[in-house]
Amino acid sequence: MSEFYHLKHLQKDQIEAASRVAARAFYNDPLFVYCFPDPIERKIKSVTHCELLILAGILSGEVYITSSDIEGVAVWHPHGIKDQKMGKQSKEIIRRLRKVKRENLSDPLFIERMGIFNEIVNSFQNEHVNFSHWYLSIIGLDPIHQGKGYASKLLKMKLAEIDKQNLPCYLHTENGKNIQIYEHFGFELVGKTKVPNSNFYFHGMLRNKKKVD
Repeated sequence: MSEFYHLKHLQKDQIEAASRVAARAFYNDPLFVYCFPDPIERKIKSVTHCELLILAGILSGEVYITSSDIEGVAVWHPHGIKDQKMGKQSKEIIRRLRKVKRENLSDPLFIERMGIFNEIVNSFQNEHVNFSHWYLSIIGLDPIHQGKGYASKLLKMKLAEIDKQNLPCYLHTENGKNIQIYEHFGFELVGKTKVPNSNFYFHGMLRNKKKVD
C-alpha cells in the first residue's frame, strides 16, 4: 500500500477545520507574531488569515490534507506552468474568499506589515524563481501531531509529482529551525533578508527540478 494512501484533497466542508489546524500550527510562527502581536487576537485573526490562504489555494492551486482527521494541511500553487489543469472556479469559494479578504483588510497593522512582507516575497520570487515552478505557500501540522511523520507525507507525494513534471519548487520560511527540515527534502537556501521592524528573517528556499526517467 502506498504511504500516501491517506493523503486527500481538501473538501469545501473541511475548510474551517483545516484553517483552525493551520492557525494552531503557525500560532508561534515569527510572521504571525509580527502581523498579530496581541496573543489573544492572534488566536482569532490567524484562523481568518489561514482560511484566506487555503481558499486561494483551492481556487488557483491544490490543497492537501493528511487524512479526514486533518492532522496537517499543505497549499501548493503552480506558477507559469502550461497545461496545468485547475479545478472549477466555484462561485461560493470566490464569495467566501472576498469576505475573508475584507475581514483581513479591517486590521490596519496587518495591512501595513503584510504589505512590507509581500514586497520581500515578490522581490525574492522575481530574483530567484522567475521561471515555471510550484510554490508551497503553507504547510502546517497541528501541534499535537507534530513529529509523527505527517509533514513528510504531505511533502513527499507532491514532490514526487513535481519531479515527474521536471519542475522546480519554491518556498519561504520565517522560522530558521525549519531550514534543515526542508533541506532534507532537497530544498536549498537561495537567500535571506531581515524583515523590517522585526527580529526575524525571510528565508527563500528552492528545490531544483529533478528529472525522473
